[in-house]
Amino acid sequence: MTIMPDSTKDDTKQPTTTTITEGSISMTFPAGDATKVFYNPVQVQNRDLSILMITLAGERRALRIALKEKEKQLKQERRDKLNHDSESSIKEQVEEYRKTIDPTALVSSLDASKHGLCILDALAASGLRSLRYWKEIPNVKHVAINDIDPAAMDRAMENVRQNNLQDSLANASAPDAPIQSNGNSSSYERPHGIHIQTGDALMEMYASRKPPVPPPASKEATASNKNSNTTTTSSYQLQPQWDVIDLDPYGSAAPFLDAAVQGIANGGLLCITCTDMAALGGAHPETCFGRYASIPIQRAGYLQEVAIRILLHAIASSASRYGRTMHPVLSVGMAFYVRVFVEINENKAGVSRLSLHTGNVFQSTHSPVFHVVAAGQLGGRNSNVYQAGRMSKDQIMDMNDKESLKIGGPLWLGPMHDVQIVEEALKRLEQADSVPSMSLIATKERLRGLLESCREELPDAPLYYKLSELTKAAKLEACPLSAMKAAIINAGYTVSGYHKEPQAIKTTAPNHVIFDILRAWAKLHPPKKQPEEGSFAANIQSAEPSIKVDFTMPRGGLGPARSVARFPMNPQAHWGPKRAATGNKRKADEMKPVNNVDGE
Repeated sequence: MTIMPDSTKDDTKQPTTTTITEGSISMTFPAGDATKVFYNPVQVQNRDLSILMITLAGERRALRIALKEKEKQLKQERRDKLNHDSESSIKEQVEEYRKTIDPTALVSSLDASKHGLCILDALAASGLRSLRYWKEIPNVKHVAINDIDPAAMDRAMENVRQNNLQDSLANASAPDAPIQSNGNSSSYERPHGIHIQTGDALMEMYASRKPPVPPPASKEATASNKNSNTTTTSSYQLQPQWDVIDLDPYGSAAPFLDAAVQGIANGGLLCITCTDMAALGGAHPETCFGRYASIPIQRAGYLQEVAIRILLHAIASSASRYGRTMHPVLSVGMAFYVRVFVEINENKAGVSRLSLHTGNVFQSTHSPVFHVVAAGQLGGRNSNVYQAGRMSKDQIMDMNDKESLKIGGPLWLGPMHDVQIVEEALKRLEQADSVPSMSLIATKERLRGLLESCREELPDAPLYYKLSELTKAAKLEACPLSAMKAAIINAGYTVSGYHKEPQAIKTTAPNHVIFDILRAWAKLHPPKKQPEEGSFAANIQSAEPSIKVDFTMPRGGLGPARSVARFPMNPQAHWGPKRAATGNKRKADEMKPVNNVDGE
């Protein structure tokens, strides 16, 4: 990413514009402080990561289509009695066929104009993100640059011209032409190219939802309609669903979630950013509840992860209303915002399991101690009956809280990442000749550190303790992070960090094991002062460990050691959100402000 002030004919005057090159796209903005409104360099990492994740999503989509065609072919051969394979045998053949496919090569062999990705940049602002998607992601059929502000779309068109992409415009002779029909009145397809449109993001996504299925008409109703002037439509001519929807608003994405989970295709990818960290991060819990129907716990050490899990819960619950499930691909906190990539699938059986992946956190009011309890569980004789979740007696005893507990949530409690996809993304970042082109990914080293941390995170341990908060509450000398992790591993449990918090202890160890490790540390490093009677510190220091605690480094170490910067410093001062643009339409000969600019 480079920022260069443009030259002027008069050297005594300051340039009025600045040219910015990011990836494969160059754009011109007002010079000086005004550039901050139009362009935020913090978001380069966001866009780089999005290009990587959408590229991989396109490969998974192409693979799904190929396997579906193979299965269809085998079943047709069975019907034609060319083979006598059973259903299970066909599945095995499809699986063997899958092993022979290189997804990257498969995508490159497809005709993008027929089988490419359709991407909606719903809050596109100046279109920088959209144009990078078009040029840098393989096999893209259609990119819609959408924003409600006409000035933003004027700038997007200027940026198309500046990058010589006029020939890539869909329906260039009639930009506002409707989506093309392939001859069937109820079947439509989007044209190949870039489409710039001024429109409401909600209306655009709702127009792509699945049409409702009307109940079958009775004979009496049919006869009545024949004798009246009313008409009945059997189908709705809605637009095709999108393969990728990107939501990058200035603030909360909550108002767009219901439309997004309906407008996305089965197996499609939602890319969602939220910058309202004051709400998600607990500073304004009432605002968070109003937006996401979930409440964070103020000043809790794990708030960074809670913010992501609140957003994931909001997406999952929105999708479940339409018989769809959410599969998190990657969920991260970066700089001043959270960004999640999730697949949405048609899966009514999976909706029934949502209560097993949703729950609340119960937080002590006098210590960092917490417990996470799922909303539902499987019980009954065969463990196949859904029941309300329960907090065990041991969990209640662990709290040791005589007055009250704070309750946060509901939260998504399932995995936040798909480890296989994260590992594939890491492989791409480490290969110079990979797809997408690494020469255009300016933040690849920062992404390597981020994804490596995500790959290492435990998928079955929601939330985390901050080691510094544990030792402070127990009135103990600071404990090295490596010593605490070693003790947990030696006790027979797993432990990891968290990609946004250097002091995080994410572990499968129950609380009583953590307490015993703190007690053992107190024996090795006796505190100088006696704690207040009845306090958490007194409870820790007054009891003997019930397990053998070993702080020595485990034989296998603390996990795979990879030389990457997991928590890099900010590259410059004031590395944070910029002010929102005004969004007012200016005269044609003036530089125009852009709505939703924080996404740029």
